[in-house]
Amino acid sequence: MAEAGATGKKLEFDRVAAHAARHALSAYGRDELLSSPAFDDRSALQEELERVLELKGFLEEGSSLPFDGLSDMRPLLRTLRTEGGVLEASELLELSRFLDAASALRRRMMREGELRPRLAAFCSSIEEDGAVRPLVRSIVDEDGTVKSSASPELARIRRSLSERRRSLARTMERILGSCRSSGWLMEETPTIRNGRLCLPMRLEYRHRVPGFVQDYSGSGQTVFLEPAECMEITNAILEGEIEERREVERILRETTGRIRPEEPSIERSTRRLAAFDSLYARARLALETRSVLPSVSTGGELRIRRGYHPWLLISHPDREVFPLDMELGADERVLIISGPNAGGKSVAMKTAGLLSWMLRRGYLLPCSESSVFPLFRDIRIGIGDEQSIENDLSTFSSHLREVRSITEDAGPGSLVLIDELCSGTDVEEGSAIARAVIEELLRRGSKAVVTTHLGDLKAYAHAREGVVNGAMEFDRRALEPTFRFIKGVPGSSFAFAMMQRMGFSSAMVEEAESFIGEGKRGLEELLEDLQELLSENRRRHGELEAASARLALREEAVAGAESALRRREREEKQKAQRELQREFELARRQIRDILAEAKAAGTDPKKVQAARQKLALRAGEADRKGSASMADAAPAADFSIRPGDLVRLLDSSASGEVESIRGDSAVVLCGNFRLTTQLSNLEKTSRRQLKKASPVPVKGSTGWSATTAPVESTTLDLRGLTGDEAVDRIGRFLDALRLNRIERCTIIHGMGTGALRRRTEELLRSHPHVQSWRPGQQGEGGAGVTVVTIG
Repeated sequence: MAEAGATGKKLEFDRVAAHAARHALSAYGRDELLSSPAFDDRSALQEELERVLELKGFLEEGSSLPFDGLSDMRPLLRTLRTEGGVLEASELLELSRFLDAASALRRRMMREGELRPRLAAFCSSIEEDGAVRPLVRSIVDEDGTVKSSASPELARIRRSLSERRRSLARTMERILGSCRSSGWLMEETPTIRNGRLCLPMRLEYRHRVPGFVQDYSGSGQTVFLEPAECMEITNAILEGEIEERREVERILRETTGRIRPEEPSIERSTRRLAAFDSLYARARLALETRSVLPSVSTGGELRIRRGYHPWLLISHPDREVFPLDMELGADERVLIISGPNAGGKSVAMKTAGLLSWMLRRGYLLPCSESSVFPLFRDIRIGIGDEQSIENDLSTFSSHLREVRSITEDAGPGSLVLIDELCSGTDVEEGSAIARAVIEELLRRGSKAVVTTHLGDLKAYAHAREGVVNGAMEFDRRALEPTFRFIKGVPGSSFAFAMMQRMGFSSAMVEEAESFIGEGKRGLEELLEDLQELLSENRRRHGELEAASARLALREEAVAGAESALRRREREEKQKAQRELQREFELARRQIRDILAEAKAAGTDPKKVQAARQKLALRAGEADRKGSASMADAAPAADFSIRPGDLVRLLDSSASGEVESIRGDSAVVLCGNFRLTTQLSNLEKTSRRQLKKASPVPVKGSTGWSATTAPVESTTLDLRGLTGDEAVDRIGRFLDALRLNRIERCTIIHGMGTGALRRRTEELLRSHPHVQSWRPGQQGEGGAGVTVVTIG
């Protein structure tokens, strides 16, 4: 345990944990967080991480807990466990309020069961109290005093005390008035001395009122006199107060005795709330550091994407903190990081170690969700700059002793971190020892990250299987580190560039360079040139990606403009058609009206027939005019469309790729469907718009037909989509499965804030093809997926 504490301190986990503990709502919760051991069971760890993630989502939505703080019940529980121990009235009130908070939390989290099933299950074990709180409320007031109604005897005593106090006040007021009018008083109001009510009388008049002197003023000129008439009443009050205390003590003892059998249940709920408080503190830290739940590897792969050192984020909230991108494959055992001093080697190594350490203790991590971490059994760290003055050890001796201890304890599942491995001695001997240490770690099956300036070690890593180089980038133009990690290449120390940056004269820099051998100078220049080339390639790659993105945006804008123009044309034609239709219908109504009038008037049949022929002629003209207008309104075929073009079907939400064209019709591949439709029903689109649509069409009434192809997967991944995109995607997916007679599928919506899950279930509830659905089980993806049965 001491070794674990030392490792945590070297990784600065103690600072992170202490900061997280400040978010806790109780002292017990803080202690629970700071003393919790690492998880050994992978499934238990995953469950804990999911709970923290759910609570983070709960807080992220602006939801709040049903209390602002929690009392530490441990002292009260010790009193309950002690035979003869008695809880004070204020402690009973504190206990009642704690149980109120526990019950409120249980109810609040149970309401979240659909969105946050793990939190709800966790809080369901908080035991509901049915006896303690009603009992305490019947005994203790909200201000922490025992109620007069707690017993008939206490009510009688307090009534008697009230009457005696009123009698004392009346008697004292009468005597005070007499003394005031006679001028015997030093002050106008009575005062308390030795717990008794006294008159502040002038010294020379102290014998004018019978009584007992309780005190004198500092000057001796004022006598504090208790009148004899008041003494008997005061004595009676003091006796009543003693009776009251005895009765209150009896009530508290009796109440404590009635609560004592409930101590085990209270203690279990107290532990549960402390554990919840620990979850809460970690969720608050996750919000502060924008932490997520990465994947936990089973194959030994370590992949950090945009990982931040948590303590740097906490301690420097207003400064830029550089993210780390680092990868160590399952077959890659040792990573050797080289590069300039103050270039970030040690921070990169400690970031990898700290994130791995935190994950095993149930913390979300400030990194990308695509990051992957093994569940390391233990982490061994040698920071390379400690020495023991008490044991008369040099820096290098202390370093060797620490490295020996690390290698002896390392094994499969260990992560070893060593800063400046075997520096501080002869370079050749140090390199030889370092290689021996790494070979021993390889034999023991450990993962390791070490930093070095030793050139031989860089060459060794290049040639040795299972060992990889890595470098911290340095900007030679600006003469400063960029703090970016580059895998696969060794780094130069850039010592002469650092000399120049630190203000040494050019002559001294040149003289220093002249003292190293040609081979060494050539190797360093080669490493510097290689790193500069990699940096330039990375910069150009970024520029190409940016240019490609800009081009895609332009293409999309042009396609959008063309689409908008065609849409306007169609809308204008359709508007003209609708107006003509209205005129046509009006003419037909007029025709019917004329015929009706002619018939009703009993007009000559020949005239009626002539009128009928005339009106039929007008109707035919209107029909021809309407047909011509409808032909004009029909969308024109886009003959610029070619096989391979990406298109959208105007009469549906389907999109796809043109497979072939014959005359004025085309065959379009839409997902697993092959559609035949008119060219006039197609509109060119961009690949980005096609990815957004990903349609699964259903046959409509527009003249196109569908032939099904085998469905590639019965799993639909919605992560990254908006709610509307997800609903559209699910509908088409279910239709495709129904057409292919597939009865079961899985929809991945992730955990997150629960928004995608809610939208998914809303659609499933109303979809005609859905027979039933349920959350995923262990091994299926848990609450991050929904399993659907199609009827």
